[in-house]
Amino acid sequence: MLSGPGIAGLLLTVLLFGLLCPKLANSENILAVFSYTFGSSYLLITPFLRNLVQRGHQITLISAVTIMPHIEGVHHIRVPKLDMLMKILLELEFDTEIPKWTEAQFLSEYFYNCSKFVLEDPGVQELLHNASAKYSLIILEASHNDALYGFSQHFNAPLVGIAAYGSSWNIDFQVGNSAPSVYEPISALGYTAGFSLMEKWHNLIFITEERLVERFIYLPRQIDLYKQHFPGATTSIHDLRRRFSLILINQHFTMGRVRSNVPNIVEVAGMHLDEKPYPLDAELKKILNEAKHGVIYFSMGLQLLETWLPPGMRATMSEAFAQLKQQVIWKSDHPEMVNQSRNVFARTWFPQRAILNHPNVKLFITHAGLLGLIESVHYAVPLLCIPLFYDQFQNTKRMEKLGVARRLDYKNLLRDEIVLAIEDLVYNASYKRNARDLSQRFHDQPMSAMDTAIWWTEYIMRHKGAGHMRIAEQEMSLMQYYNVDVVSVLFGRIGLSAIIVIFLGWKLVSLATRHLEYRFNVHLLIKFIGMPMLVIENKNL
Repeated sequence: MLSGPGIAGLLLTVLLFGLLCPKLANSENILAVFSYTFGSSYLLITPFLRNLVQRGHQITLISAVTIMPHIEGVHHIRVPKLDMLMKILLELEFDTEIPKWTEAQFLSEYFYNCSKFVLEDPGVQELLHNASAKYSLIILEASHNDALYGFSQHFNAPLVGIAAYGSSWNIDFQVGNSAPSVYEPISALGYTAGFSLMEKWHNLIFITEERLVERFIYLPRQIDLYKQHFPGATTSIHDLRRRFSLILINQHFTMGRVRSNVPNIVEVAGMHLDEKPYPLDAELKKILNEAKHGVIYFSMGLQLLETWLPPGMRATMSEAFAQLKQQVIWKSDHPEMVNQSRNVFARTWFPQRAILNHPNVKLFITHAGLLGLIESVHYAVPLLCIPLFYDQFQNTKRMEKLGVARRLDYKNLLRDEIVLAIEDLVYNASYKRNARDLSQRFHDQPMSAMDTAIWWTEYIMRHKGAGHMRIAEQEMSLMQYYNVDVVSVLFGRIGLSAIIVIFLGWKLVSLATRHLEYRFNVHLLIKFIGMPMLVIENKNL
């Protein structure tokens, strides 16, 4: 039997356990579906799902096999064909300047296969036919895999989306976020900030083209998949797209993207920073510590292969680095080909966060991927950006505007230009000062990005989808959303009245004109007839 002190100790332990783990008593079943084939996106969702498990929730995760790490306590359903699709992509030769409609067809095929491989997987089919499977929430990527929204209909559970690459017009439309004049396209190449009338007009055309691409190329195939795998669905895919209870977007207003967000869009940039970073090994730590003139870190991303880079870029960068005093740490697919210079140290992989956190790092040369930019802001490191695809161009413009970055054009890389840009960023103290100020603003938040994401996710479950957060625009048709129905009635009545007034006015003016014209003609006739008579009379005299 327990003594008095023993009982007190046990009660104290139970009380502390209950306080530290308050959600265990209210654990929920959650289905997470991610058809990503690139590892960088999993860097964002892995710590998020791990935190949900630690809060006591039961999670079933549908994902790729190799690039999604194992999470303790999660029931994994692996989809091998997603890894096969990744392998095919890595073998392709990418062209950075293909026509938009050609690009759209390629992406349509890619996202179609992502959704198709998930829905056809035997493990997923078994889950769909399991009558006992119940879920309180469906978490998935917020765009491009619309057929997978059918899981929400099938399990009658609210949708939470994660926008790993920030927001764009299609995500804004899904939650009724109304700011049409400053919407950003999915592919930001060619897009401008949209402040002048001509810029807004250009962006409207650009985004309209993307909407046509979505409507006529991308969406029809997703609808076919949805109808095939959810035959009993009573809700159309168009309605499902507007039923997100919450979308967590991987961005923050301090990073130069201020937006008028609706309540169910929540900014969580830096969510992946909750994961403990990989430490520096002894060799790397020695290089970082002993670099007399500082260190420059060069990485074009986790998944971007050097075969996708412009021809000659590797040689040009090598020539430029050879002119520098600084030590260069270079993430390269072929380290044996770039380790020729005295000041270059290359590997196929580096613990990026640990490097950026080192006080001797002076500059980060990057393709301006969103996760890398968030890390550079977090650790206050200036940037030299060489954007290649999609959001990278707009990411670069924002960092330039904030005074923490410069940009190089990947199509016109010259050795001397690279050296001048690097020296400016390293020796001009304003870049580092601006980076520190930006980092301070980014960190000055009431709670961490991860805590924010978890709190709002559980809020949705506590309030059964939190329908009160969704604005009325989500339930409106396009005509109602833009008040076309009101405008048509208003201008219909005003127009009819105007037409009647104009018609009556025209009639009155016509009558008055005719009367005046008649009197004028009579007067002329009298004068015309009277003048010859006067001449005859004068002659007779």
